[in-house]
Amino acid sequence: MTETSISRELIENAMDAVQKAVDSVFTNQPAVPFHSNTDLLALDEKEREEIRRDEAANYRDRPTLSALSFCLTSAISLLAIAHSLIDQPEVLSPMEREELWKKLAADTKVAGRAAYRAALILSDPNAEGGNHP
Repeated sequence: MTETSISRELIENAMDAVQKAVDSVFTNQPAVPFHSNTDLLALDEKEREEIRRDEAANYRDRPTLSALSFCLTSAISLLAIAHSLIDQPEVLSPMEREELWKKLAADTKVAGRAAYRAALILSDPNAEGGNHP
């Protein structure tokens, strides 16, 4: 096996392990709600505020589970990005390379925002039981 194929396999194993953790932790649990700002643009202000209120209430009522969901989402996204970086073709046209890097940058933003949302949830003093470790 080459070094790249070993690295690819390790990353794939890590992705599988995180997905198994997600499946285990969230079995029989209601989904942790999340709507991006882009998703909310099509709604009127009243609908947007209602969705944001519902999300915030869920995060306050289930801070640990909500933060865990966002941490695992971030981990899966970052591992997928690492996998893409290892698996990128040797030769890309300038246009293909630009598109690949734009996609990876967008995916990295998603991962970062998920991790940031987890930090916000964990630092909310109004969450069920106060600040959580």
